[in-house]
Amino acid sequence: MNKKIRWIIIGIVAVIIIAISIMAIINEVQLHYKVEEISEYKYFTLEQNQKYGVIDRNGNIVIEAEYGAVQIPNPSKAIFVCVKEYNENTKEYETVVYNEKKEVLLSNYKNVQAISIYTNVNSTPYEKSVLTYKENGKYGLINLEGKQITKPVYDEISSINYKEGTFLVKQNELEGIINMKGKVIIKCEYESVTSDNYYSENGNKKQAGFIVSKKTEDGYRYGYANYRGTIILNPIYTQLERVTEIANEKGVYFIAFKNGQAGLLKNNKEILNYEYEDIQYNVLGSIFVTKRNGKYGAVNQEGTTVLYPEYDNVYTGGMYLNALKDKDIFIFDLNGNKIETNEVSKTKTENANYYITIDKSNKYKVVDSKDNIIIDKDYTYIEYLPGDYFIVERDSKSGIIDSNGKSVIELKYDSISRINETDILQMETNKNIALYNLNMKEIVSMDNAIVKEVKDEKAYILLYSDTDFKYFDKKGNILTSQNLFENNSLFAKNINGKWGFVDKDGNLKVQNDYELVTDFNKYGFAGIKKDGKWGSINQNGEVVQEPTYDLKRNIPEFVGKYYRVNATKFSDEI
Repeated sequence: MNKKIRWIIIGIVAVIIIAISIMAIINEVQLHYKVEEISEYKYFTLEQNQKYGVIDRNGNIVIEAEYGAVQIPNPSKAIFVCVKEYNENTKEYETVVYNEKKEVLLSNYKNVQAISIYTNVNSTPYEKSVLTYKENGKYGLINLEGKQITKPVYDEISSINYKEGTFLVKQNELEGIINMKGKVIIKCEYESVTSDNYYSENGNKKQAGFIVSKKTEDGYRYGYANYRGTIILNPIYTQLERVTEIANEKGVYFIAFKNGQAGLLKNNKEILNYEYEDIQYNVLGSIFVTKRNGKYGAVNQEGTTVLYPEYDNVYTGGMYLNALKDKDIFIFDLNGNKIETNEVSKTKTENANYYITIDKSNKYKVVDSKDNIIIDKDYTYIEYLPGDYFIVERDSKSGIIDSNGKSVIELKYDSISRINETDILQMETNKNIALYNLNMKEIVSMDNAIVKEVKDEKAYILLYSDTDFKYFDKKGNILTSQNLFENNSLFAKNINGKWGFVDKDGNLKVQNDYELVTDFNKYGFAGIKKDGKWGSINQNGEVVQEPTYDLKRNIPEFVGKYYRVNATKFSDEI
């Protein structure tokens, strides 16, 4: 081979390698997407007389309420899908898309629709960046600016549970997956595709994969594809589920059935043979409980037998395994070593010096790391609190003791709990709520009250009733309206049992004539209550809506004269 030919071959190979590399990069870029976060809500659905329109954040009507439905896919953008009358010829509801000037948008596309998200935990019930359109009986994707993402080639396009930005598509009765960039993740060749419902410790659902199924002569068979669409398990199983409680992308566990028998897989490797009637994962013990020939046992995450399946039942008690056999209970540690103890449960606390145990009579105790008893007073419940305190319960009443067993809060409350992610204790009795800090000092007490955790621009705790409300930070410190709403010009104030509004200097600007008011929200409106009815007021102290509405919620929210019905909808119906 002469040099010229050799260099030509080298050049061709180099071009092929570069082309493959470019394709791989493009594929990787298309695989990843970012779900838009809504920081500012500018538009809301308006409901009037069972018809729907749109209002803006100032309470102005943008679209009159004259449609059967209105979809606002992205509340920060002026794009509104208005559903018109039912067309008998097409057997569909016709739609028109408007902007804030009621100018028609996306007129070159037919039957434009937002994509509903039924499992979204936030307040936006639609995909925020894409829409569907229809042409010649087929559906495609476009973005909010009208750019085509996919051609109209699908019989159906819908959201998939817990995976915003990823879509279930159907062609010729078979299902597949695409993402918001139009990237085909799984081709339409399966009878069904569902999310495995996995999410990581930080709440990220992008690593969630898919359970796929195919129909065979013997019925449906199930397999698994990861989030990239790579088939990890071929569809050969009669049942298949991912153990989502084990949050580890590198070690994905599956409980799989073949011929009616369950086995255990880690990634695509079988670690437990298909010889069990059932396998269940126990989160508290990080262990699998197995059932074979009607008897129960346990294996660890490596598939190693901890207890042979010879027991009538097996369940965990924190650091213990309880094995029931012929009405006797045998106690084992999580490695399968038998323990001689009267306790059926032993659980770690946040403090390494304390463990909470439960005996066979369902009595709770506190022991140290050497099993020396620290607290033993026939309590029916004990929960550790920071600062070496414990919530205890006896005779259906709750209180708090210290590590010496001394009563700190009397056993008189119907319930005591710690408010999520705070240092505040909520104590309830006789329709009264008392809030305490972790120093066991009472912060406030309020009758017929409700506690609400607010996560807005600032996170805080709201305690409110029919006649009063107070704010607290996560440490239990009382916050004023001025602390929380620094940009407001008026603030709610209770004067001699009646509510009005003061300015930043404490000067009364709106007369205290009301039974209750709310502070001004980020849209510039507050609620005012008189004679049991609610209305609204603006930041200038001007009444926007005289008290007219008989609202059930004690702290309603207003935009203009409209009150909030739910996360996305407002109304002025009496």
